[in-house]
Amino acid sequence: MRSRASFWLAWSLWALSVTLTALSVLLLVLNLSHPDVHVYDYWLENTLSAVLFSTVGAIVAARRAENPVGWLFCLLGLAFSIGHSSSQYAIYAQLARPDLLPAGQALAWISSWILPPIIGLQVFSFLLFPTGRLPSRRWMWLAWLTVAAAAVGTISSAFTFEANAGLGPVLNPLGIEGFSSVYGAVLTLLTLL
Repeated sequence: MRSRASFWLAWSLWALSVTLTALSVLLLVLNLSHPDVHVYDYWLENTLSAVLFSTVGAIVAARRAENPVGWLFCLLGLAFSIGHSSSQYAIYAQLARPDLLPAGQALAWISSWILPPIIGLQVFSFLLFPTGRLPSRRWMWLAWLTVAAAAVGTISSAFTFEANAGLGPVLNPLGIEGFSSVYGAVLTLLTLL
């Protein structure tokens, strides 16, 4: 990728992450103005992670576009900001001000499946740090296992009731009872990775 294009792409991803995070904080403040509304459990971690990962990722990707670690950090910051903003929006649209904003259930669904890709991106950033390559070919099995676990985790969490971590009474609108054990097993595997 040419340096000019990589510079603009990296900083555009940063701007999108920071904008979504600012929207998340605004929705958090609006949610806090309703005393009986559930507060998203992971708002601080997601805010800091979105801003820090996207900033470091943009700096690295803009200067060293050939190193995938910078791009992984950009995507990780974006994933944290998407997860945070969709969670805050779902809480606001379904609990704080029901029927004021559209698509509250759709954002609750997005929030339900974003965790496995976040963990997968984190594992890849550890695997590829600092050179942008695996330490050796012997680590290839772990990379493929991470991809498979993140894919299965994303699909299973999209249809699991328990996948809405931190959202309290807001449920996954597409939750199916049978997917809980698959999701739990894959999430444990991803955490171990």
